[in-house]
Order: sequence, then structure tokens, then C-alpha cells
Amino acid sequence: MTIKHLLLELYCSQTWSNARAVATPSFCKNGVGDPGYHCLDNHCKHIGFTYAPHEIAYTGAHGEVPDSDAWIGFGGEMIPADANETRILELKKIWEEVCRKKIHEAYEEYLKLLGNQP
Repeated sequence: MTIKHLLLELYCSQTWSNARAVATPSFCKNGVGDPGYHCLDNHCKHIGFTYAPHEIAYTGAHGEVPDSDAWIGFGGEMIPADANETRILELKKIWEEVCRKKIHEAYEEYLKLLGNQP
């Protein structure tokens, strides 16, 4: 069996303003505008998604990122105003290296807190 983790941005096209006109699906466990795996599992017609490039996140018990403090993506103030495409590619590589290092460091720190040395 092959496993691949994906980080996707999900969005719900059903809004509170049109919820009265369009029936909310019975499987909508988080409410209108709060998508999750249940939307994908049920092929919800209101769900949309896109990929989430150059992001790092912590997911909770159901593999969903709990809030905006649990993820960060490359962009915004991380890109200097004068950066060209070549420089941005270099910066993305640096970002990847930092993220991978921090993932490893988090694992080691956790084991130390348990009293086990990696």
C-alpha cells in the first residue's frame, strides 16, 4: 500500500445567505461554510479545493488543520518586494529546508519531553 499525504485548501460555496434557498446537506457536520473530510467523502456539490503549495501545518485528530495558528505558507512578507523569479525559487528552497528541519526538531523535542533520547 502506498500512502501520500496531501495538503489541500477546501472551500464551501454554500453561504449563510443562500443556505435557505439551497438545502444544506445532511452530512454537513460543521455547518455551512466550514468544510472538512465529510464533504469529500460525500462528494458534496458545494465543495471546492485547491492545492496548498509551500505550506506546513499541524493537523488534529481528524487530519484537519484546527485553526490559522496551526499552519503557515510561503508568501506575503516572506518575499522581498524586489525579488525576481530566480530569487523566489531560491527562497522557496530555503523555506523547504527550514520546514523539514523544524519537523525533525519537533520530533526530537517531543521525545526529549517524554524522557526518550532519539
